[in-house]
Amino acid sequence: MSAMFHVLVIDDDTVLRELLRKSLSRLGCEVTVAETAEGGIEQLKRSSYDAVFAALCVRELGGRSIARWVKHQGCGTKFFIVTSWKGDLEPHLLRFDGIHDVIHKPISFSEVRDKVLEHLG
Repeated sequence: MSAMFHVLVIDDDTVLRELLRKSLSRLGCEVTVAETAEGGIEQLKRSSYDAVFAALCVRELGGRSIARWVKHQGCGTKFFIVTSWKGDLEPHLLRFDGIHDVIHKPISFSEVRDKVLEHLG
């Protein structure tokens, strides 16, 4: 049986990266992980993904920069920022950067599930 979606998780926090990997795998996704923005972009150059989940603050570039890079590739990949930031993230700026939605830390399976269903079907 093939995976429902192919997703990439980019986060330099091992615990959070593993939590996202397990949650997405539980949903039937094939998950690739990267510890750094540079590693994530290298993965994106090699393979196509239905979605990327990246930390807002990840080494080297940060999630917004990765999102802009993905957006400019024109591949239709959905992009999710993962953050513990509790302030307002301007929806129009997120869209401008190519970010489809935000996953809030602490990560909950139900939030990940709901966002995947909403944006990927």
